[in-house]
Amino acid sequence: MLHRMNVKHTGLRVALAVCLGLASTMGSTPAWAARHLPAIGDPGNVTVSGISSGAAMAVQYAVAHSQSVSGVGAIAGPGWGCAQGRVSQAINTCMCVREAPASTLPMARQFASSGAIDRLMSGKPQSLSRAFVFHSPDDATVQAASGDAGISFLREFIGQAPTVDRGNATDGSNHAGHGILSPDGSDSCAASPRDSSYVRHCGQEDNARDALHALFPQRPIDASQRIASIPEGDLQPFDQTPFIDEVTSASPYIAPDLLWLSFWPYRSDRRDRLDMAATGYLYVPPSCRAAGARCGVHVALHGCKQDVRTFARTTGYIHWAEHFRVIVVFPAVQQGSSPVSESCSAGAVPSLADAAWIQPNPNGCWDWWGYLDGTDRTRYLTRSAPQVQVIERIVRALTRSN
Repeated sequence: MLHRMNVKHTGLRVALAVCLGLASTMGSTPAWAARHLPAIGDPGNVTVSGISSGAAMAVQYAVAHSQSVSGVGAIAGPGWGCAQGRVSQAINTCMCVREAPASTLPMARQFASSGAIDRLMSGKPQSLSRAFVFHSPDDATVQAASGDAGISFLREFIGQAPTVDRGNATDGSNHAGHGILSPDGSDSCAASPRDSSYVRHCGQEDNARDALHALFPQRPIDASQRIASIPEGDLQPFDQTPFIDEVTSASPYIAPDLLWLSFWPYRSDRRDRLDMAATGYLYVPPSCRAAGARCGVHVALHGCKQDVRTFARTTGYIHWAEHFRVIVVFPAVQQGSSPVSESCSAGAVPSLADAAWIQPNPNGCWDWWGYLDGTDRTRYLTRSAPQVQVIERIVRALTRSN
């Protein structure tokens, strides 16, 4: 709620405005209780992907849990660790690329050596072996050079090149704006002032299909296998609150997000919930509902300014879940009440922004620059990151893994 802040420095105001916008049988049950998520997923077959800030979180989660995650997809996101805990760097380098992003591989290896993330074996992850990246050259929110840094990181960290899609001229997806591409997208392919969902329609371009195919290459793409219509009741809400409470009950430090009387920092109720929503969504395809079915679990993470249910219904993940035999779970960040626009045209953001007393998140982004961390500039990249811990608990519930 930026209207409650009294930020006098123009550069800081720009920082807060720009970076934080990175933008069946089950049908009879009104919602899955968090403690009773169906434990039908295969703990040895967990993958994750996301768009924008969700892409950054997907890579953060996969790198932190590289012993248990086998594949990761990043759509229109910055490279791992690019922000290094600084909002000014998140804007200037990771989004607007006013300077080339530095390699973060040494930091990842250092974290692995210290145990802050899963340890590596002979310098490589024990499970994480596949990656997919989509980044349009015309993305004006997270510019393509930032996506290139992410590609380089994944290639070096995993030890093999990710599958890379930069769009194509046939359907105009090489000129797509910031967002995820889907045949069911409601936004135009190119960026527009009328953008609302950031799910873009570029012909038959389908980021979810291509990401899942890259992560499960043994299952060839067959257009006839895309389920055109999913019953409303098959996409089930579930309660995220107990998972959030498990993390916050350990009393981790959580940075404030508001100012009282223009000078006293404090945490909103939303921040006390790690900026996460009370409700996420789950889709279990028909073949995964049978007793004894062992399907993979795919975590799909929305981006800034995106409504999680709309994201789940329109991005294509649930339409391809049956073909790829994956249960798809959609954790969610709560959207802010006063979203702000983002633009790289306002000039570079000064480092003063990094010393702000509060760390707001008006556009409902995943924590890819450390807005929950305060003076700790590295926690958000590790297994100890609060939102990473919540996702981990959701995956554990679906697989009943320890």
